Amino acid sequence: MVEAPLALMARFFQLVSERKFAEAERVLERIYARMKNSREEEFNRGYLDALNGIILSFRSGGPYEFFSNLDLTDIVSLKRHYEDFRRHARGTFQADYDRGYFSALADFLRVVLKTRGKQTIQKSSS
Repeated sequence: MVEAPLALMARFFQLVSERKFAEAERVLERIYARMKNSREEEFNRGYLDALNGIILSFRSGGPYEFFSNLDLTDIVSLKRHYEDFRRHARGTFQADYDRGYFSALADFLRVVLKTRGKQTIQKSSS
């Protein structure tokens, strides 16, 4: 499993969704440093590849068009995608690399959903 602290992961996802890519890449380097010596090599490789893909997608509309076209304000759609990625991450027939990859995607959407939920609460109490 992922050995990077949850706070570091949440910070990375927050920075990416705010389009602060230089900062997000510095956090990604810290995540990589924490994960590189793990025994879960294939899982971590999939996880880190997904994180790199997320950054590339948001930055340039790159090869992972899904994220560049994702509406981060559509909570219903985000929840549906989150459940799909989570199901794939837990799939018993998935390779370790794939479980790592889908885990990163699910983690990203979980952080986005939490962030959006807090923003909604703050707006309604204003």
